[in-house]
Amino acid sequence: MNKLMLFFDWIYRLLYLNALWVLFTVAGLVVFGLFPSTTSMFYIAKEWLNGNKDFPVFKTFFTKFKEEFVRSEIIGAIVVGIAVLLYFDLQFFFQKDGTIFYILRYLMLTVAFLYVMILAFLFPLFVQMKIPLGEFFKNVLFISITRILHSVIMAAGCFTIFVVFAKFAGLFIFFFGSTIAFWLTWNAKIALNKIHQKREIYQ
Repeated sequence: MNKLMLFFDWIYRLLYLNALWVLFTVAGLVVFGLFPSTTSMFYIAKEWLNGNKDFPVFKTFFTKFKEEFVRSEIIGAIVVGIAVLLYFDLQFFFQKDGTIFYILRYLMLTVAFLYVMILAFLFPLFVQMKIPLGEFFKNVLFISITRILHSVIMAAGCFTIFVVFAKFAGLFIFFFGSTIAFWLTWNAKIALNKIHQKREIYQ
């Protein structure tokens, strides 16, 4: 009975958190809401996974939305800008023939792969690291590369969740965002713990 109650408790949490994410994204007209609300969602997911459940969720979500608005928008602009640049570069190189374009094509595919790996760690680490953005991106890049297998698992899990939820509109609308947030945050927590353990061994 306790396990059943715990299951429904987490279902409610995922549903509520996803609703807040959608609500604040729409309230910010998507452009000004998506990334701050995503940051807030990952922060709540982090707190819950750390065992902190006794706090006002809506108030905390709103507070983080305001506190991290500017930094989140900057990160969002960088993420979208790089994605657009990669898309047009890949389109261009795949339409051209020749050895140089063949090399550049696979070079850009490698960059795109690394970009996806970085995205997997981006928000889980963003809500934990209170450091300048330049240093933050260096840390994310380092962790993504040194924990490349973990990055691949995280990205593959997100793709699987998307495929499964896309087949069921109800699941996609009500649980997609929060499920992704929990999956990435949980895995990032495991990866960081392993990094800390290795550091302790070599110190």
